[in-house]
Amino acid sequence: MLVLLATAVISALPYMVLSLVLLLAILFTVFRPQAPRLNIVINLGVIFLAPLALELCLGKITALGPTTTQIIATALICPALYLLDLNLRENVRRTQAFMKGKGERNTTYTFASILIAALAVMLVTPVVNRPVLLFTGITLALYLLWVLIGVLFSIPRHPFAAGTLMRRIIVGTTGSTRLNLTSRTWVKMHSQLSFNVPWAQVTPQQTILEEGNTNLELSFTPPLAGESHPQLQISAFDPRGLIQINQLLEPLNLHIIPRAKYAEWLAMKYLEQTSSGAVSPINMSSQAYANQRRGIEYLESRTYQPGDPLRDIDWKHTLKLSQLIVREYQETGEQAVIIAVNLSVADAEAADNLAFNLLTVALTLTRENIPTALTAYNQQNIVLNTAVIEPIDVLRQALALIREIEVVKFAHRYLEPTNIAKIRRNIRQLQQTDSEPAQRLLGILDFEHRSIEEVARSHPATLAMTAAARQIPAPAMILLVSQLNHDAEAVLVTAEKLAKRRFTTIPIEMT
Repeated sequence: MLVLLATAVISALPYMVLSLVLLLAILFTVFRPQAPRLNIVINLGVIFLAPLALELCLGKITALGPTTTQIIATALICPALYLLDLNLRENVRRTQAFMKGKGERNTTYTFASILIAALAVMLVTPVVNRPVLLFTGITLALYLLWVLIGVLFSIPRHPFAAGTLMRRIIVGTTGSTRLNLTSRTWVKMHSQLSFNVPWAQVTPQQTILEEGNTNLELSFTPPLAGESHPQLQISAFDPRGLIQINQLLEPLNLHIIPRAKYAEWLAMKYLEQTSSGAVSPINMSSQAYANQRRGIEYLESRTYQPGDPLRDIDWKHTLKLSQLIVREYQETGEQAVIIAVNLSVADAEAADNLAFNLLTVALTLTRENIPTALTAYNQQNIVLNTAVIEPIDVLRQALALIREIEVVKFAHRYLEPTNIAKIRRNIRQLQQTDSEPAQRLLGILDFEHRSIEEVARSHPATLAMTAAARQIPAPAMILLVSQLNHDAEAVLVTAEKLAKRRFTTIPIEMT
């Protein structure tokens, strides 16, 4: 600023105005700090333009030759190079955007912009016949060369290292670990870290890496087809943001266990414990379930069967109908459960989830000794339909069913199922209107409703759930294990009808 002030006082027009403008620009950045990028532009303007005024000023007050005057004028702008260096360091600390690259060194846009500016100044020298601009461009190019040499000696080609962590994890679960990242650089580097897969995250994502060790937190939730060696991309700037170093590391060696495999292992362990006597299953055959002990909740009245306790005879209805009628009761909370499973899925990920849900549901019901029936279907027919069977047999049947799960390339794209209740409500409202547009819309909705009912009537899901419901007295619960693809509308229609018979359908989420 002192040099520019002296130049403004001594120089004549137009260089006096130029010196004043440059002086005011630097004063503005000092007293009202701006974004580092703007400061860099202002500093470059000072570096390129100030020597023009300085050369003329030195020529008037000294008797030096033109070349010597140009060299001294160029040397007097060295403080501006220092300011440029400071602003470059400040700019890199605020940088959020990193260029993409793999295992290599790249010059940044900032480096390219400064180099192009220096070359442009040197090329314009013969046009304006001001050799001092050539010296200015050379000075700026030497500064960039000095930075490159510093990066070469202070930052190795592969500056970062980390050990490989071995982890076992079940598909869909979240794991975390701590990674010790080692930096072999002599300088601090502003870095951005990210994995090449969306299911793995690193914290912090942006940090300052300096010589020594840095602790990072890794978290990962791998899918079934997830990579076992996810790559960690490290992009780092040198202290001035002119060179970017990119390096790939493989800090994780994951053994990804399918959820179905894990659930199958749990089921097999339970069966082994049961066979060895560690777990005592109850005997819950169809006949045993029919003749279970009297509960407190009335279910229904039916004809007498040999073995029914005499205390359950309904004498009032027996006299009226002239045949033995008994009341059937059930303990509160002992409702039977039907597991309904759709064995057709769209991909391997869904197949793994389906198998996991089926086995965990079966294992839970078996451990709790809940009366259970099992029905299974695919997009073509019913695969299995049982009455209430022993809990241990439910688990064995579930283990066998997971072998029947098939990945199907459906010819149709299945979206969100139709809201049948809403269609019926709209039909009732339109039936109360006599306008022609309303009647046309009524015809469309009525056709859609009848089409859904017709398709659902012969669908394997409807047949399987209805057949299972016939073998278990109400009330009962239907646990639906399905991706809801080809069977979505059939399940909705059937569940609505079974609800009138006190069957509650609960879908098991495919997560």
